[in-house]
Amino acid sequence: MGGELAALGAAVCWAVAVALFRAPIAAHGARAINLAKNAIAGSLLGITMLALGQGGALLSTEPRSLLLIAASGLVGLTIGDTALFSAVARVGPPRALLLQCFAPVFTALLAYVWMGDVLGGRELLGGLVILAGVSIVLAPGLRAGTAAARGQRVGLALGLLAALGQGAGIVLAKEAMTTMPIVAASFVRMATAALGLIVVLAASGRVAAAGRALMSRETAARLLPASMLGTYIAFLLMMAGVAWASAAVAAVLLSTVPVWSLLVDAAVHRRGIRPAELVGTLIAVAGVAIITLG
Repeated sequence: MGGELAALGAAVCWAVAVALFRAPIAAHGARAINLAKNAIAGSLLGITMLALGQGGALLSTEPRSLLLIAASGLVGLTIGDTALFSAVARVGPPRALLLQCFAPVFTALLAYVWMGDVLGGRELLGGLVILAGVSIVLAPGLRAGTAAARGQRVGLALGLLAALGQGAGIVLAKEAMTTMPIVAASFVRMATAALGLIVVLAASGRVAAAGRALMSRETAARLLPASMLGTYIAFLLMMAGVAWASAAVAAVLLSTVPVWSLLVDAAVHRRGIRPAELVGTLIAVAGVAIITLG
């Protein structure tokens, strides 16, 4: 059961990490916190890559593969994770992460368009089940014409953008990942994403302010454990889960992040979980399982 436990551990780590990121995101903005997360995790992955002797493999990788991995980092992490963190600030971690259940739907659609992969009834059914589950959770907050409901709609759009970015990033990286080690590829993705965020912040004239904020002792005390837990330790556990369990089972267990996020949020805020929240979340995860296990 080592692989299954590792995959579940990765899901729990990411759910806890996103909860830890929430306060820094509110204080310093999604882009600055995403930059810090990628910089910290990228540094740790770079050290791991050298320790595993994968530096030579990175240098010998053909330029096209490096470009695809770099593009994957920009789309999936620079854009996708910034959108995710922005959604977290507006609708909270459980709902933002619930919307990530749409990522495999977008992955299947983009793989069909980009790579000619087969798109069948299973993907359609899984997408409909995910939509039903997400609707059960989110629909009540979208009905009223209040400012809060408008904020929910913006958060919903950002969460879907994050899922689209994640799906597009997977499609872009898929071909390149067959020619280079996964740790080296992940290092390139993180490093490229960090550079992309520096460019974005510099263009908006906020890179210096973001740097000063992130260098504060209080912020660093929050960001370091969250980044290590959610992006580095979760990544290593994910790799162990994929290596030691069947790929399909590992993928389903990794998709349980919204369930764990719901439990973490309830524990942090000392509130009960509404039945609709739990049922809808489980239905959405079941939709991911339909797509993954086919």
